[in-house]
Amino acid sequence: MVRDKNSNLANVFLGVIAVFVLGVMMVQLRDVLLPFVMAVLLSIIFKPVIEWLRGKRVPMVIALFGVLLLFSVALFLIGWVLYASTVSFVAELPKYEAKMSVIVNGLESTIIGWANRFDVPLGDVQWSDAIQLSSVTAAITTGVGSFISFVTTTFLIVLFMLFILGSSGELGTKVRHAFPEQYADWMASVLRTVDSQVRQYLVTKTLISLATGALTWLVLFILGVDFPLVFAFIAFILNYIPNIGSTLAVIFPFVLTLLQFSSLSVPLGVLLGLGGTQMVMGNVVEPRIMGFSLNLSPLLILVSLFLWGWLWGIWGMVLAVPLMATIKIVLENLEGLRPWGKLMEGSRKEDAPASS
Repeated sequence: MVRDKNSNLANVFLGVIAVFVLGVMMVQLRDVLLPFVMAVLLSIIFKPVIEWLRGKRVPMVIALFGVLLLFSVALFLIGWVLYASTVSFVAELPKYEAKMSVIVNGLESTIIGWANRFDVPLGDVQWSDAIQLSSVTAAITTGVGSFISFVTTTFLIVLFMLFILGSSGELGTKVRHAFPEQYADWMASVLRTVDSQVRQYLVTKTLISLATGALTWLVLFILGVDFPLVFAFIAFILNYIPNIGSTLAVIFPFVLTLLQFSSLSVPLGVLLGLGGTQMVMGNVVEPRIMGFSLNLSPLLILVSLFLWGWLWGIWGMVLAVPLMATIKIVLENLEGLRPWGKLMEGSRKEDAPASS
């Protein structure tokens, strides 16, 4: 009995050490692993295009070139929009800084008035000096530099993606040659199911994110908010981060409208328009189009956001939920690992306590 307890305790410690070592390796190999993971997810999204072209008897080389061209055009358009919008934002920055100074000075006067009324010492603090939008320019430049640095790694992403797409469809054949028939059929069926569900999730999530970005642009364009394309792109990226991402996608343009407009009518319109868009797309449209519910635990989502954010930064947070969803789909389709997939679920409706 004592030996069994010691053995279990040793296994727990070995598991903790293994997880720690794996985390350190993932941090150190981030420059290679992050492009590879993104290439795998992109290859799942683009695989139907390859299969459709192959069904039309298009040679694999031409099909891969078409995917490469489509990916390059999309990346160029995104980079061009972000660059043009960043230049416009830097040019408009003095206007926002003047409005921010007025707001901060008014807030400072109010705080000092209340402090004097209740004899609360504040010290010699210049609140207006604490908030300087001029420093935002440097932060934006750094952010653009980081984006450009990331764009330079697209060579690895494209390289990995082309190799993965080029070998798509061969795994099932290799399984049949490598294993006995009774095992090969089962493995091929599992691979097809996993591939289909993961692709359905990623493609649906991407289409919903594109639609959310388009509606965000439309709402902001109608209301006359500056830089609607930038906020549309931000909404598209943040839509992969549940709850937190949708909230930030509303808060960012709302804060800008407070600086851009003197009245509260447009900011309230942004809150209602974008908030309604996020609620409808996330709670009505997405579940209907998805066709199945992943039902990921909210606690697991929060932990995965922190974990992947620590490992791979902001892109790790964007990839956190798609990676967790992919892992859950794989676990649920493997009989021996299905209980672990169930542990990743949130509360079920039938498990909720009955109302009195």
